[in-house]
Amino acid sequence: MLALLASSLAWTPTVAARSDELAMPWREAGWTADEAAAHLLSRFAYGARPGDVEAVAADPDAWIEAQLAAAEPEPALAARLARFRTLDLPVGEYARRYPNVGALVREAQEAGIVPPEVGPDELGEAERGALRGKVIDLARERGYRGLYELLGELVAQKILRAVHAENQLAEVMTDFWFNHFNVSLEDGLARPYVLAYERDAIRPHALGRFRQLLGATARHPAMLFYLDNARSTAGQGDRGLNENYARELLELHTLGVDGGYTQQDVVEVARAFTGWAALPPTADPERMTAMAARASGRPAARVGFLFEDAFLFRAGVHDAGDKTVLGHRLPAGRGIEDGEEVLDLLARHPATARHVARKIALRFVSDRPPEALVDRLASAFTASGGEVGVVLGVLVEAPEFWAAGTRAAKIKTPFELAISAIRALGAEVARARDLHEWIRRMGQPLYAYPVPSGFPDDSAQWIHAGALLNRMAFGLALAAGRVDGVLVDLDRLTGGREPESRAAALEALWVQLVPGRPLAAAAESLAEMVESRGLAGRLAAAAPAPPAPDPLPDDDPAPRRRRSRPRHGDAPEPDPLAQVVGVILGSPEFQRR
Repeated sequence: MLALLASSLAWTPTVAARSDELAMPWREAGWTADEAAAHLLSRFAYGARPGDVEAVAADPDAWIEAQLAAAEPEPALAARLARFRTLDLPVGEYARRYPNVGALVREAQEAGIVPPEVGPDELGEAERGALRGKVIDLARERGYRGLYELLGELVAQKILRAVHAENQLAEVMTDFWFNHFNVSLEDGLARPYVLAYERDAIRPHALGRFRQLLGATARHPAMLFYLDNARSTAGQGDRGLNENYARELLELHTLGVDGGYTQQDVVEVARAFTGWAALPPTADPERMTAMAARASGRPAARVGFLFEDAFLFRAGVHDAGDKTVLGHRLPAGRGIEDGEEVLDLLARHPATARHVARKIALRFVSDRPPEALVDRLASAFTASGGEVGVVLGVLVEAPEFWAAGTRAAKIKTPFELAISAIRALGAEVARARDLHEWIRRMGQPLYAYPVPSGFPDDSAQWIHAGALLNRMAFGLALAAGRVDGVLVDLDRLTGGREPESRAAALEALWVQLVPGRPLAAAAESLAEMVESRGLAGRLAAAAPAPPAPDPLPDDDPAPRRRRSRPRHGDAPEPDPLAQVVGVILGSPEFQRR
């Protein structure tokens, strides 16, 4: 079975012929309206819900135009998100309200609760427990909340948006750009700001102008802490020049690794961004606002002090000397303009256009996108001034997007697989914690990729023996209603009618769950699996042991009795209908988009 899954997921590159035709050519490519709709929903959305294919097939052009405009009303999603307490806080409030453990310990030391000269290894278990209780009491007294509440709601809102949003393309592109400008929860300083980073720097610009997106990420505390620019200063003082942000700005965010820059360019860019910092959590924002207002009336305001939200520019530690970046001179005697001009220069650079174009083609077309398509997307990026919506419009009108080899050419990430399965079933996510545990088990802990490059978008990275087993196990668990917090009603798929046999159910449900793709190629292998007794137990026993339990708390604020989780290797036999649905969701065909 495993060998069959692996061979079925093997990817074969296809290069389509170049064409200058710019109308959405799905008819010319031989697609039916339903096939075109299913393809659009698999690439520009997180998969089809029941009824979506028929709705989009009625007018594919109107659907994609609406998605590019991201103008669909979202009252149902807003109602689902209304119970969260963390989504709308001012950016500077996150670190103050949800301090990390290090900050709490420092406050406890300043308050005389924790002796600064005694290390935890020097204390007995009882003494450590007593001190821990005192620190918790101090946190409550000062109105602090546990950081894991914030992180739990961060993950939950992403899942709820992906499952239930009407503006699906906006969600797909928010995920795309977050990954492009990755900030990881593994960084303790950046961690409290990640929710605000996605909310303020990524989401508003996901379908807009790249330069605005680039600038928003550069100024956000999450990025400033994650890539250490918040501590980069002129000279050789306590901290001195830090090149981390400059290097990733050139290599990952704009030009690409082959973008033609040198190590000296990295140094010069780092110098241009000295003084770009974040407001410390302990600082008084009202005082900083007053200082910024006073500074704005001075002749030297442009090179002086700037405070905006939680972004802070400090001229006193900025390198105001002459600089040269990519052959472009930045004159001496300036302040924040140095960094802004570097962002302008990089945003309009041809290498940036090509780097971004290739990543978009990689996400929406195939793991080896045709060079002709990348060329046209890069030209659209340059001609439009970096308008993401324009580039996506050119993409969806490109013959390469509709080439036969593009259909189901990409393997879904664990997140995409989980969300598309829930959408295909028309299921409801009441709580996200257990679903996220499954996504982690399949290899993608949300917001926690440990390096700045973000999760890979190469299908081969997601397919190996353990992943395949966990994917199939997830499909069976979801269909059987064993993913706590996800409400599945299989009777909706069958209209309440009992299928005559498992084979009949497979044939009927395939059309609903894998629209636009024939069952014939997979019928024999799947027919054997839907009839296999004890399949769930064998998969659970063979799959790799899950990682340590997700430390995120339940995102449901109402107290409830949690259902006990099955131990690794335990998997009750699903009923026949659930097994058919689970086999489809775990099949190689469903795992493709």
